[in-house]
Amino acid sequence: MIKNSILAILIIFITFQLNNAFAESGTTCSSIHKDIEVKSELASASFFSNARNSKGSIRYESAALLKMADEGLNKLDKPNDLCPSNCQLHQHPEIVFKSIPNKFLMNYSGEDQCNSLLKKTTEKPLLFNTHFSSLDQVNNWFADFSQGKGSDGQKLYDECPGSCSPQYSLLIDDEPGNIILNAQIICGPARDKHDDKYVLSYSYRWYCEEKSK
Repeated sequence: MIKNSILAILIIFITFQLNNAFAESGTTCSSIHKDIEVKSELASASFFSNARNSKGSIRYESAALLKMADEGLNKLDKPNDLCPSNCQLHQHPEIVFKSIPNKFLMNYSGEDQCNSLLKKTTEKPLLFNTHFSSLDQVNNWFADFSQGKGSDGQKLYDECPGSCSPQYSLLIDDEPGNIILNAQIICGPARDKHDDKYVLSYSYRWYCEEKSK
């Protein structure tokens, strides 16, 4: 009986110490996350394929992957023990959609500028935040955005100029009727347009949040 009491006290003490260490480290609940990769596809950046929304184009395959990601949201098992005791798991994960050039150039005009921007935006990505009512709207926005269309696309091309190529990560909080999109862009090396392909992928990001009072 005494041993059990001592063990219980030790558990309480260790938990208290861990919570203090967590608080003192400056770590926030929302910074704790776990990504579960699901699927990736190669897709063509061809202007004509995308204009026609042909199978195999970025526009077509992006819509297909986003639909799969949305349909899979309610079939996921929640991770255990991701969050410390003073945090709670968000009720559902974010969808993380990525679009990254398949091949990059070597020894090209403007390489120094692109390498400089790569270092800068890896440390602090370019951010674009907006919201939509459907995933179709997300895909239409991304198709225009990635081609430098619209105010967001124009701003992106101003901040990632010349031959430098954006690498896209879209964090999508898929709430019914209100989809919150946070786009994080790394501006890096020029893509190889002879290859003209992008690697598209999606994963689920479970993350912690402050406990509701």
